[in-house]
Amino acid sequence: MAMPGLLRHPEEIPKGWSRRARISYHREVRLRCDLHVNGDDRKLVLVPRASETDEHTAMKLAAFLLFWAADPIVEAGAQHPALLGQEFIPDLMGLDLSGFLSLWVECGKISMHKLDKLYRRFPAARIVIVKATPREAERLRRDIAGEVAHPERVSVVAFPDGSFREWMSALREKVEVYGEASEHSLNLVVNEMAFVADLGSH
Repeated sequence: MAMPGLLRHPEEIPKGWSRRARISYHREVRLRCDLHVNGDDRKLVLVPRASETDEHTAMKLAAFLLFWAADPIVEAGAQHPALLGQEFIPDLMGLDLSGFLSLWVECGKISMHKLDKLYRRFPAARIVIVKATPREAERLRRDIAGEVAHPERVSVVAFPDGSFREWMSALREKVEVYGEASEHSLNLVVNEMAFVADLGSH
């Protein structure tokens, strides 16, 4: 599922190219976002990693809007003070007033091993996973219930069926967003296209 005229999936890169050429090719395109949400204005640039799909980049933008009130940091580096000594990097994170990590957001897939480490290392942080469909969220919730020691520490939210595909179809390299957002609701105009979604908890 590729956003029209935007990012390329790794399998679409010509065969025979070197790893450096593949990375350069994939990173040519960025999402440059002008966001006007909840009476506040922000700019955001999302640069996909070499192995990152269109879906993951699109979901990170959606998560940024969902957690707008937390003023989230997107893809903080390993040298960020809140992440020192950690081998994992969140898709988004929020900090409390003391600079400690209070919110860890993952978009799409996550291993049970990673989840187990996260709630042990950040006992005071909320851990939220955003999924594209209710079916994916329900499957993840079953895995968490069976394999994670404290499943109540993990929140799983998902777009309604078909809604995430609609979200992706609205995105271009330049993204303009107007509207309102909360942790479970998006009521937006995205590149002049109306987009409304109520995300469910699973």
